[in-house]
Amino acid sequence: MSGRRKCFRAMLAGLLVAMGAGAAFSQKPAPVPVPPSAAQEKEYKPKQRPEVFFPMTDQPEMEMHHHGQISVVMPEFPRLGDSQRVVSGPIYELNDLVKMASAHNPALAQAQREIEAARARTLQSGLYPNPTVGYRGDEIRGGSYGGGEQGFFVQQPVILGGKLGLDRKVRGAEEKQREVEADAQRQRVENDVRMAYYRVLAAQERLALKRSILAISQSTVRIVGQLGRVGQADETEILEAEAEEQRMEIAVGIAEQMLRREWTMLVSVIGVPSLPPGGVAGRIDADLLPLDQDQLLASLLAESPAIRSAQAGVERAEASLHRAKREPIPDLIVQGGLQQNLESLDASQNRRVGLQGFAEVGVQLHLWDRNQGAVAAEGAGVEAAREEVRRVELELRNRFAMYGEDYASSRLIADKYRVEILPRLERAYKLMVEQYGLMTASFIRVLILERMLYENETAYVDALERAWTSSIALRGFLLDGSLESQNSRSSASPNSGGDALPPIGGGNSIIRSLSGLGFR
Repeated sequence: MSGRRKCFRAMLAGLLVAMGAGAAFSQKPAPVPVPPSAAQEKEYKPKQRPEVFFPMTDQPEMEMHHHGQISVVMPEFPRLGDSQRVVSGPIYELNDLVKMASAHNPALAQAQREIEAARARTLQSGLYPNPTVGYRGDEIRGGSYGGGEQGFFVQQPVILGGKLGLDRKVRGAEEKQREVEADAQRQRVENDVRMAYYRVLAAQERLALKRSILAISQSTVRIVGQLGRVGQADETEILEAEAEEQRMEIAVGIAEQMLRREWTMLVSVIGVPSLPPGGVAGRIDADLLPLDQDQLLASLLAESPAIRSAQAGVERAEASLHRAKREPIPDLIVQGGLQQNLESLDASQNRRVGLQGFAEVGVQLHLWDRNQGAVAAEGAGVEAAREEVRRVELELRNRFAMYGEDYASSRLIADKYRVEILPRLERAYKLMVEQYGLMTASFIRVLILERMLYENETAYVDALERAWTSSIALRGFLLDGSLESQNSRSSASPNSGGDALPPIGGGNSIIRSLSGLGFR
C-alpha cells in the first residue's frame, strides 16, 4: 500500500515539472519600443481641443463628454442695469416721478390747507371784540301820567394788558409749527418716492435674475434626464431636480407679485393710481456716494423738521404761559347811550324832561380767581414742551443709529459682493467651463456654479436696495410715511429682516446633490 502511494507521488511531481518547463519555453520576450520614423512624426497630429465658450442655460440638447463632440456654448453672465426688459409699458425716470408726486400727492395739499387754517386762526385771535348795541328802558309807565325812560346803548370791551398781542403770538407759533410740518411733509413725500423707486428697480432686477435661475433649473432637469437615460442618474435624482425646478417657478411667481406690489406702492405715493403700468429706468448698482454719518447726525439735530417743530411747540407754550399770566389784568367795559325821558316837568304845559344821555365804565376785579390754575397748567406745559425737544432729539439719535447701522452693514455687504465674492465666483465659473472643455468636469458642475453666481447676484441686489433706501432716509432727515395720518405715524425702525448675507453656495441639498451624479 505504501509502495503505491510513493509511486503516485513521483508521477505527480514529474507532471508538474513538465508543465512548468513548457510554459517557460512558450513565453515570448516583450517587444522593444521602436521610435517613430520621420514620416510617421510628420503624419502625427495631436488631438484638437474643442472650442469652449461659457455655457448658456437655453442651449439645445447637448451630448455628454463620453458621447464624443462637445457642443459650442456661448457666455451668459448676470448683468445688472438691463432689468427694464422684464416689464412692459412706459419707463419712468426718477425726477419725473418726484415732480408728479409734488403735484398730485394729497398730503402736500393737506399740509398747505392746515397752514391756511393756522393763519386764519392767527388773524381771528388778534381781532378786537365787537361792540354791543341794545335798547334800554326804565320806569316805563302807562295811563294818564305816562313817563319813563327809553333809549339805546352801546357797550364796548376794552382789552388791556396786551392780551390780544399775546393771543396772536400763541397762534403765530402754531402757524410756524404747521409750516415746519409742511416742510417735513414735502421731504417725506420725496423720500417715499425715492425709496419706492429703488424698491421697484430692485424688484425688476430680482425678477430678471429669478427667471435666469429658473432657466438654469430647467437646463439641470434636461441634463439629469440625459444622465438617467444612460444609467448615470437614478429616479430620485431626477425627481429632486424636477422639484427644484418647481420651486424656482414659485420663486419667479413671487418675484412677479412683489414687483406688482412695489409698483402699486409707488403710484400710490405719487398720487396717480391711474398711471399706466410700466417700469423705472436706472441702475441699482450705480455709484452710491459715501456718507459722513457724524456730519449727517449734526445736521439732523440742527435742521430736522422734527426738532424745529418741537422748538416751535416750546415757543407756543411760553406764549400761552405769558397769556395766562396777563389774564388777571381786568378789561374795561365801557357803555354809553341816549334815551328819551318822558317824565313831565310841568303838567299844565305838558312839558317833559326830554332827551338825556348816560355812560358807564366798569372793570372786573380778580380778587379770588386770579387764573392761578391756568398759569400752573401752562407752566407745566412749557416744561413738557422743553422735554419734548429732548425726547425728539433722543428719538432721532436712536433712529439714526438704526438707519446708520443698516446703511453701513448693507454697504459693507454690497462692497464685499462687488469686490470679493462675485469676482471669485465668476473666476470659478470660468475655470469650471475650461475644465468642461478639457473633459475633466461635467456640465452639471458648470450649472451648479452658474446658479450659485446668479443667487449671489440676487443677494447683491438685496444689499444694494437696503443701502439705497437707508441712504435716502439718512439724507432726508429720517422722514417717511407720507400717506400715514399724523396720529398713526410712528418711528418704526428700518426693515430688520434676518441676516442679509446668505451662505455662498449654501443652496439646498437638491443642487448640492447634483455634483455627485457621476461627472467631476
